[in-house]
Amino acid sequence: MDLVSTILKSMTSDSSLGALAGKAGVSADSVEKAITSAIPSLIGSLTKNASSAAGAKSLLGALSQHEDKSDVSSQIKNADEEDGNKIIGKIMGDGKDDFISSIAKKAGINAGQSNAILSSIAPALLSSISAAAKPDTAESVAKEKEERKAKEEKAESSFLGGFFSKFMKDEDDKVEEPKKAEKEEKKGGFDISDGIDGSDLLAILKKTML
Repeated sequence: MDLVSTILKSMTSDSSLGALAGKAGVSADSVEKAITSAIPSLIGSLTKNASSAAGAKSLLGALSQHEDKSDVSSQIKNADEEDGNKIIGKIMGDGKDDFISSIAKKAGINAGQSNAILSSIAPALLSSISAAAKPDTAESVAKEKEERKAKEEKAESSFLGGFFSKFMKDEDDKVEEPKKAEKEEKKGGFDISDGIDGSDLLAILKKTML
């Protein structure tokens, strides 16, 4: 599951929506609309900000101050909204007010309620990214290999499945190699010309941590 989907799943759980609905004084449906609209935009802006060395270092500094390991719904319930408001400001810059208004319009709520929701999820957003951006451990690498092996065994359970899988892998390798070389020449090794997503942000952060 990619970063955006993982964060959305945790922030749109019943407990998270309930906590936010109570804090903002709106329905859980409105909260869900606000979150599903906001998270992709926030991740996109964070990735743009982090695409420079200075931006990546600044973001890592913010992440180091947000490493709450409690469940997301608890983080949202106990969120420091003043801190969250500052985080949204740093992420969106001069476009902060327009962003808050845009989310309010999409969710059918007012700007104040939109701001309350965004300020409550911002610290948890950074904590979630901080956890995801941690350098790979031997345990996580081993787990990834096991999952990959299980998928390969499933694909090769039939002769046709195995043949097709190998054929597609060979073809993918032919296509991906030149793309990989081209990507390494852009943005210090990261290509965001095909769109910005959570994987770009994590790749940037993990490289900066090295």
